Amino acid sequence: MQDRILVIGGAQMDFTMHVRKLPAAGESTIEEGRFGYAAGGSGALAALAIRRLGGDAVFAGRVGADVHGSRLLRLYADAGLDTSYVQTDRRYPTGMRILMQEDNGNSRSIFYPGANGNIVAGDAERAIQNAAPTALYLQADLAPDTLIAASRAAEDACIPLCVDTGGITQGFPLSALSTPTIFAIDDKDTYALTGTFPIGSDSCLKAVVELEKKIKAKYYLIKLGERGIFIYDGRYCHMVPGFGVRIPEGKALCESITAAIFLAYRQTNDIKEACRFGLSLNALLLKNGADPAYFPTAEEIRSFMERH
Repeated sequence: MQDRILVIGGAQMDFTMHVRKLPAAGESTIEEGRFGYAAGGSGALAALAIRRLGGDAVFAGRVGADVHGSRLLRLYADAGLDTSYVQTDRRYPTGMRILMQEDNGNSRSIFYPGANGNIVAGDAERAIQNAAPTALYLQADLAPDTLIAASRAAEDACIPLCVDTGGITQGFPLSALSTPTIFAIDDKDTYALTGTFPIGSDSCLKAVVELEKKIKAKYYLIKLGERGIFIYDGRYCHMVPGFGVRIPEGKALCESITAAIFLAYRQTNDIKEACRFGLSLNALLLKNGADPAYFPTAEEIRSFMERH
């Protein structure tokens, strides 16, 4: 039976503007740069990644009753994503992120949560109960009570859990979460939660020991950008190096990497190979960054892994 992974998290429309420079207060400018819309939201992107890599993915979230919500739902349907548990919120608009990129490389963004702010514990619990998932993937951009309730519902249903901490807030009660199979965190959030910035193996180990005091997990993954991923299982640690593809300044590992790792781990039960799979996905996306529509297949990723 194919693994059925339920993803609960945010959906949004990203509006990107490329400008020579941002106008000053009271100033109006005319630009010749590009602008455009793209699907965003960590939860939705994770679910799409799982689906595009051949997994059976169910997405639970909220969009608004507006043109952006309709456009996102069509995109999800075209990708073959199960959206039975995406609710249309008639009180709030679809979430939106406005990203402004200047020619000098500086960027700024504004995020409007919109309907994402209305994803409640009941939404998560109903999806877990009715979607019949074999695994659950959670984004920490959910409200704390929703994230906690979803993790406990997964424990009650005896299904493995992956938590990605992107978007986690200071003071989040990590100890209230049920034990995840995979707890993934980037270097900046690691520093915020532990006071240790993970660089090499020694600092990563120091940081993850502090994380272990806050939350119990089977595997802790610290995402280190182009340096790779540090793995800790409570006894042993391992550094999975990146593939030498430089990540542009201001960017992190792609938002889909943890979802790809979770899918690969579910298929192979090998966390090291799963991390190599996720890092390979990231390398291919960066190498083909000029094409926003590009997303490699699982076969392309495995071929890349064999060559490296």
